Amino acid sequence: MRFGIIGHTGKPEVPVVVNRFIRILRDRRVDYWLADELQEIMQLEKERTLPLDRLGKEVDVVVSFGGDGTMLDTARHVGPSGVPILGVNIGGLGFLTEILIEEMEETVDELLRGDYQILDRMLLQVEIQRPADLQTITALNDVVIEKGEIPHLVVVSVDVNQSFLNTYRSDGLIVATPTGSTAYSLSAGGPLLSPSLHAMIITPICPHSLTVRPVVLADDSLVELYVPTDQHPLQISIDGRRYGPMDHSTRIAISRSKTNIHWVSTCRRDFFEILRTKFNWGIDQRIRKMANPQQRPEQ
Repeated sequence: MRFGIIGHTGKPEVPVVVNRFIRILRDRRVDYWLADELQEIMQLEKERTLPLDRLGKEVDVVVSFGGDGTMLDTARHVGPSGVPILGVNIGGLGFLTEILIEEMEETVDELLRGDYQILDRMLLQVEIQRPADLQTITALNDVVIEKGEIPHLVVVSVDVNQSFLNTYRSDGLIVATPTGSTAYSLSAGGPLLSPSLHAMIITPICPHSLTVRPVVLADDSLVELYVPTDQHPLQISIDGRRYGPMDHSTRIAISRSKTNIHWVSTCRRDFFEILRTKFNWGIDQRIRKMANPQQRPEQ
């Protein structure tokens, strides 16, 4: 098995953790390649690195060191090659990064034994049609229409399967995958979906009406976004990256991509355990107070 390694070059912990991971691979005489971006911070030999657009084609699994943002970048660069991706968490919440740093050695042994699963996560295909061009982008997490430079309500209309759904007046609009349900959509009040589901979520951001709520759609839906009135240009963001302005001449078509991202899972912890861990679900706060008698009493 050949390993590809990608890491967040802005995190000071990454060189230390990646070097430790490389030692684990060398002890087992396992071949590996690193992304070119790591060469400078790791002080690596050039022959051990590959450009990102080649990495996924030369290895059997790609290991991403960082947080969820690094995983999104990894999926964008190597996902189209079909190579499975595994995340090692060197970040905050880390919904997409399953493995902890202290579990790296055990995880390598599991992978070498074949003791893992490959899970599919759906992608969105996003077509941005402007008068002069057409952009096609894939999204693992979400498509977000936000305010531009001027603070004002965003007015965006939505058609689903060529049938009018609503004109949203809000701070913005999110179309998310089940994977993206734990990201911006969650912060905006959207539902949590199991990542194994195939569905889309439309979540308004701070809607200017109490009756407006998130909507979950089937994965074979066609969602079209457009600006019904002349207003200040809005901003299009896909998986945290900006893709230019949106005005009344722009139309965005969102559907399920024909390809999926392949995710490596060691089955060490499932989605529900991750939720309990990240959100402290199931913890009785009364027990915590009894264990910490010096905690200030409630007023």
